[in-house]
Amino acid sequence: MEVHSPWMRRLSYCLVVLLVVAQAVLWWRVFAWWPELPLRIPIHFNFAGEPDGWANKSVLAWFGLPSISLVMTAFLLGIGAAIGVMARNSPALINVPRKEIFMQLSPEGRLLIIAPTRVFLMWVAALISMLFVWIVEGSARVAVGIDSTVPIWPVFVLLGLIFGTLPFFMSYTKHTIDAQAVREGLPKVG
Repeated sequence: MEVHSPWMRRLSYCLVVLLVVAQAVLWWRVFAWWPELPLRIPIHFNFAGEPDGWANKSVLAWFGLPSISLVMTAFLLGIGAAIGVMARNSPALINVPRKEIFMQLSPEGRLLIIAPTRVFLMWVAALISMLFVWIVEGSARVAVGIDSTVPIWPVFVLLGLIFGTLPFFMSYTKHTIDAQAVREGLPKVG
């Protein structure tokens, strides 16, 4: 991914590492808990964190959740890759702030503009992967009787981290568009 600022590049690398670690921990915990699980496992929890859906222990019931996490991660990273291609070949399909400027930029300039969006997608994928670790761990602890409920506060932390950082990424994208327009000698718009 082309990122022009050193700190954004470091953040990107850190998120890749975090994402790989989160997925590795998720799959490690799923396999570690498998032999300990009883014949009946919780597969759904209500708003209070109490189990309200159960299934028989099966590969599908237990390994389905981390599989969903892996698919979601691939989907979000795939979107990031796709917008890279779109920025070069079909920029009109990308919704960004100051689109009239974005459309006038060179293909390389447009790639720099969408870099924060791609980093944000990695951020969301890493957070979701960590949430899945928490869900698997909590489900297993309830299944074996260590806990009776799964706290729901991590869901709100996840949502806060996603929606709380979104304005920053949007603002950074606007700033990047303006800076790139100056670098490419475009007249100011608006």
